[in-house]
Parts: sequence; structure tokens; C-alpha cells
Amino acid sequence: MAEASGDARVVSEGVAGAACRIEALPSHVLSRAISFLDARQLVQTCLLSRRWRHLWRSVPRISASRHEFDGMAETEEECDVLFKKFVNSLLMLRNPAALDEFRLQYNIPDASDDLEVDSEDANLWIRHALQSNARSVEVSGGVSNLQLDPGVFASKCCFVTSMLLSVVFLKPPFFRNLQTGCPVLERLILEFCTIYDPDISSHTLKVLTMDQECDCTFEGRASITIPSLVELHFFPDDARIPLLENMESLVKASVFVGTNPNEVDDICQFLRSLSGVTHLEFYGRGVKLEMEQNLQWCPKFNNLTTLTLGNNCLYGDFYPLIVFLQNSPNLEQLTLELMQEFRQIGLDQTYIGDLDERSFTCEHLVMVDIVFGSDSKGLKDDPVLSNLLKLLHNNGITSDQIFIK
Repeated sequence: MAEASGDARVVSEGVAGAACRIEALPSHVLSRAISFLDARQLVQTCLLSRRWRHLWRSVPRISASRHEFDGMAETEEECDVLFKKFVNSLLMLRNPAALDEFRLQYNIPDASDDLEVDSEDANLWIRHALQSNARSVEVSGGVSNLQLDPGVFASKCCFVTSMLLSVVFLKPPFFRNLQTGCPVLERLILEFCTIYDPDISSHTLKVLTMDQECDCTFEGRASITIPSLVELHFFPDDARIPLLENMESLVKASVFVGTNPNEVDDICQFLRSLSGVTHLEFYGRGVKLEMEQNLQWCPKFNNLTTLTLGNNCLYGDFYPLIVFLQNSPNLEQLTLELMQEFRQIGLDQTYIGDLDERSFTCEHLVMVDIVFGSDSKGLKDDPVLSNLLKLLHNNGITSDQIFIK
């Protein structure tokens, strides 16, 4: 018992000592530390001591999540009401201090009768964050799309540099307002978004990401005009090949494009706009396109050092692979992703044509990675692999350079 009491005394003294050291920290350090708590936890720190009573009012980061209110009322609707009342009070009572980061996990219910009305509070909170000079904004809409008001982004928000939007509806003139109202925005990531605004332009963006779950509901092609863009990640599954203009700064591109018989000119223009990149990941899906001239649809990629090809760009007679390698004289690393699922849909490859010469020269090539997806069990025994290895070996690529994963 004496030893136990001694251990307890040591632990107690240790906790007290840690508490004293925390209390000795300057207020701005404490404020920064507690800002990484979720919003409810953040406000609850006011109960710790008299000194902590108002620290939460000046934190440089707000993370408000509807999930914090799960189970706090009998129904989901009542939980939504509690969440909205809490965030409204939080923003109203906080000091007019600048924000570094604003994160919002909202909840638009699946059975919403009026999405615009249900989105009103979120739009007010986002406006508050932008007017508080937030540098980073992350917003997620919940089960259904949050209806973002383009007007929220119209006034000049001079400090926001990074924005992530998930499960939101973007309607015109969202991108135009973003260009004029957020003049230093450098990074825009769109996930699970419904996009009804096809004109994407900016003078400042360096990174643009549109993931595979984005739904482009507009007719025709998206137009992307961003001369400052360095990285492009374009994966919307249902979108037409976008029109890329003024992409002279582009260094890295990761793209997934579908095709139909009328899009031969579109894919030619698209690849020409990417021809200056050093890193390219290219995935295709769609109907077969008959390419009449190899040089017409695939330009020279003189700067390209890293290339990844996937999906049904690789099957059949490896026509797209050969054309890419013939036009990438400085390639150093090649990754080929073989996926069984794309062989099962009946389209062995998207781009087909006649090759005058199946040979290629890759003097700078150091490594070839052949990657099998988790759903491709047994593909290593498929003739496609042996044919691929034969093609590589016939063009001077040795077994020491090839890694099968």
C-alpha cells in the first residue's frame, strides 16, 4: 500500500507539473494549440480555468463538424438544428481575429425539400471565414450536395490560397467569381462535386484537381484556361475531353479521359496542350478511335521524363504505348498499370491505328514498373504480359530495368 501511495503521489506530482508548464505558456501559443480541436471541444476548454475562459474566441483555426452532434437529440433534424445554433453562436461570439484555416463538415439531408434553403447557413459561415482572411478553406456538404452561392466568392478575399470543396454543387458564375474574388488562390481541389459551370479560368491557380466522382452536368466541353497552372488532375468519369488553353506553365498532369467517335480532334488538341509536361499519368476509357496519323494525335513530349499509362491504353497490339514511347525521347521512368477489369469489358484498347514502325528508342530510360491491380489476380499468367515483355526486350529494355509488382 505504501508503494502504491508513493506511485500515486509521483503520478499526481507529474500531472501537476505538466499542468504548470502548460499554464506557463504564452496565451498565443495556447490559442494556437487548442485551435486543432474540433469546434465543440474547443469551446469546452473555457471550463478549464479562468485564464482559459476566452482563449477559444481568438483561435486561428476553426473546424466545425456536424458529426460532433450525432446522438445529441432524438432525430437527425434536431441534431442539425443544434449544430447550426452552435456554429452561429460560435462565429458571432468569437473575436474579430484573422483565420489561418476554416473547415466545415456540413449535413445536407438526403431527403431535403429545398437544398438552397438548407444551404443558407453554410454559405453565411463560408462568407464569414473569407471575410476573416482565412488562408485555407475546406467544405464538405454531407449526404446531398451543398448548394454553394457563387456570390459568396465575389467580394475580394485577398488571403485564401487553398480551397477544398467536397459534395457541393457549383453553378455559374462560380469560377468567374473565384477568379475575381480570390485573387491569390493557388490550390483548388474538387471532390464528389456536381459541376454546372463549364468555364474554368484563373490567373493564379497552380494546382487544380477534379476527382473521378465529380459530375459534370453541363452540355458540351469544359474549357480550362489557367496560364499559371503547374499541376492538373482531371478525372471526372462522365465528362467530355476538356478544352485546354494557355497551359504553358503545366509541369505535371494526371488525366482520365473518355472517348466517343466524334472526339478524335478533341484528344489531339488535349494532348498537344499537355506536350510540355515532365510528368504525365494518362488513363483512357471509351469506344475505339481510329487514328489516321500517329503524329497527328500524339505530339512530341520532349520534356517528359516520367510516364504512367493505364487501363485499356495498354492492350491489343500496344499501339498507344508504342506511339507514346516513339514521341518521348527523354523518358526516364515508365509505369504500366494492367487491370483485368478493363479487358473484361470487350474493348482491348481505345486508340487504334497503323504503325509504320513498331520500334522505339528510349536512351534515357532507367526503370519500367509493371503494376497489377488488386483485382487482377492471375493476369501475370495472361499472354498480355509475355507480349508486353517481348515488346520491351525487342527494343533494348533489359530485364534488369523491368520491375513487376
